[in-house]
Amino acid sequence: MTDSDLITDGRAAGADVPVLRLRGLQKRFGQLHALKGIDLEIRRGEVVGLIGENGAGKSTLLKILTGIQPADEGTFEVNGERARFRGPRDAVAAGIGVVHQEQSLLLHLSVAENIQMHAADAGDGVRLGLYRWGRINRRAQKVLDQVGSKLDPRWRVSDLTFVERQMVEIARAVAAGTDANATPLLVLDEPTSLLEPAELAALEKEIRQIARLGSVIFVSHRLDEILRVCDRVVVMRNGEVVADRSTDAVGEDELFELMIGRAAKAPEREVRAATGEPVLEVSGLTRRGAFHDVSFAARPGRVVALVGTSGSGREAVCRAAFGAEGYDSGELKVAGRRVESWTIPKAIAAGLGYVPSERRVEGMVGGMSAIDNLSLTRSGALIAPGKQKQQASEWFERLDVRPRGPKLELERFSGGNQQKVVLAKWLKDQGLKALLLDHPLRGLDPGAGDTVKREIRTACAAGIAVVLLPDTLEEALEMADEILVLRDGGITAVYDVAVDAPTTLDLLEKQL
Repeated sequence: MTDSDLITDGRAAGADVPVLRLRGLQKRFGQLHALKGIDLEIRRGEVVGLIGENGAGKSTLLKILTGIQPADEGTFEVNGERARFRGPRDAVAAGIGVVHQEQSLLLHLSVAENIQMHAADAGDGVRLGLYRWGRINRRAQKVLDQVGSKLDPRWRVSDLTFVERQMVEIARAVAAGTDANATPLLVLDEPTSLLEPAELAALEKEIRQIARLGSVIFVSHRLDEILRVCDRVVVMRNGEVVADRSTDAVGEDELFELMIGRAAKAPEREVRAATGEPVLEVSGLTRRGAFHDVSFAARPGRVVALVGTSGSGREAVCRAAFGAEGYDSGELKVAGRRVESWTIPKAIAAGLGYVPSERRVEGMVGGMSAIDNLSLTRSGALIAPGKQKQQASEWFERLDVRPRGPKLELERFSGGNQQKVVLAKWLKDQGLKALLLDHPLRGLDPGAGDTVKREIRTACAAGIAVVLLPDTLEEALEMADEILVLRDGGITAVYDVAVDAPTTLDLLEKQL
């Protein structure tokens, strides 16, 4: 670390000096006061949970910690040295590695290249303009072993599943944090959103290993996960730290109330009868290597949930039903009519909507305003600007999108508020007949999750058919009227919840 890279005026870090110390950190975006005097300390060997509603200021704080944005006011010390990062490389040089909520890998490069390019000494993998492939791959293999991944460092990232790419993100952050000549601080921003139980257990073990060398900031909306993994939990609300508790002295209900400002409500449950002709019907759908002989019917006002582990094929089935991916054989019917040469424009014209799991990549245009994103459906071009503004304001209020600024670029909103806008884009369409939801609660805080669940129920009450790919088995049991379990691309069980409601154990046994 040099003065040209990182401005410092502190002393060398000692054993009693926190890895991170923030005092009075402030950040504004125009009239939006995102951070209001944040005070925070992270000690050596600590795993600290950071929680808060979407829009509470967590993402802004993490961007400052990782050099993406500067703070407006306040002091910032890393390992006892006053710091001001001019960019992400300064954060890496200070020993801060990060896994962001939204993936940022370069898909056309190998696993090893993605890990190498974010290392503190990234140039060490090149000599005389040529890649030193042996060195790059060996280094990547070492860190992959550390995080318990079985990935080959030579594999191209574009060929990996979402979960596999997430493990590369974690490996890259571990490499960045441990290479620097400082006590490392690893920031994990929602790293477990789509991990399976075995992968989650491996990650939790790795977090403890990292904590022996440095410290971890662990961001998650899963309160049980926070209490299980972390030593301490910091709660943010409206740009402020409102609580700092030992995880031994707090429970989920108290954390929820601290985050949201109100007590948790018991989940609503209403099983809807299977009546009416199917809006979307899938019969014997097959694509070699992905799924085979999949059949189900999505009826008006009902939720069909597809559950399964990574590699079960449920995501590919959902995308094929929307025309985003092809299939080799089988039949798709919409409103009783067989469809041919199915494409996304045809699906939208037929009244289907789709919320993808990777919203930033496929569900939104970050550089466009929120109001323009809300108009990206088949009916958007027919709405006058005044009506668009009115609709945007109504949906922002209805879904509690924060900040209340439809004209702001959507990329400036938190992930959860982006998800609300992506969902509202479809819900406001009067021609919507079926809605396919791929992990719609991923990355949402409990309050925002309740809002999205409420809107799904409202859509069902209006006669919309819903196909749901839930994050958890509990989510499927809470929301679905019919549950299909997939394993290795095929259906292993079908449950009509009104007739034969399964248990979590039933579902788990059928998907493993």
